[in-house]
Amino acid sequence: MPSEAQNIYDHPEFFSAYSTLPRSQGGLSSAPEWPVLQKMVLQDSTQAPSSEISKLNGKRVLDLGCGYGWFSRWARDNGASHIRGIDLSEKMISRAKEFEDSVQTKAFEIGFGTGDLDKITFGDSLEKGTYDLVYSSLTFHYVEDLSRLYREIFASLKQGGRLVFSVEHPICSAPTVPGPDWISVQEGGQDKKVWPLDSYSEEGWRYTSWLGISGVKKYHRTVETYITLLLENGFKLTGMKDWVPSKEDVAEHPEWADERHRPYFLLISAEL
Repeated sequence: MPSEAQNIYDHPEFFSAYSTLPRSQGGLSSAPEWPVLQKMVLQDSTQAPSSEISKLNGKRVLDLGCGYGWFSRWARDNGASHIRGIDLSEKMISRAKEFEDSVQTKAFEIGFGTGDLDKITFGDSLEKGTYDLVYSSLTFHYVEDLSRLYREIFASLKQGGRLVFSVEHPICSAPTVPGPDWISVQEGGQDKKVWPLDSYSEEGWRYTSWLGISGVKKYHRTVETYITLLLENGFKLTGMKDWVPSKEDVAEHPEWADERHRPYFLLISAEL
């Protein structure tokens, strides 16, 4: 039985700090991994501009850990016919609804609501077999029983439906001591930053300090586990990316240079 979920995003100080992040203020265009996720969502292997691709037309979409609702609104703008967004945080859902109310023209209302992904069920509900796409951004690493969630997602999808998600890369979530942060070593008389990887194979909760708050819980599991559990629950793997910024990204954002030393996000797509 999963432990009680930590609703850290409803912590006033944490939520305030989170609101200042670029991806919180600028949405998908400020999330550096978004271009790769977008191609996974649209099943696009070409270099065609997204405006030339309309593969969400008429699709039913489920957005798990929807946050401010950036992806949900993007999906509607790109032709989805029905969207439900779920988040554990009441503050996140409130913000998503505020943004929704500010949209001047919209084809339909997005169904935003709260829900715990460690408890939510679809297999015995009216949503069984109804969605074409389930999407999740940086949420599954807060889930304790991922196998159970995969089963529920599988139940929610139509035959041929797809799951696309991102998580903090396990290389980032693994360290326990001295904690997930860069350390400096001497090389050739100069300081060099390295990532202090330890305990990679020891899965379980990690407690970190983030955005000024101590004790933030994230569940570390290996890349192998993320994929094996997908396969065991009936999915077929269609894509995987150890995301690091490209050289072009670093040229535009020099502050990202260190991130090329280790993958920051794990991006995965799968289908029934």
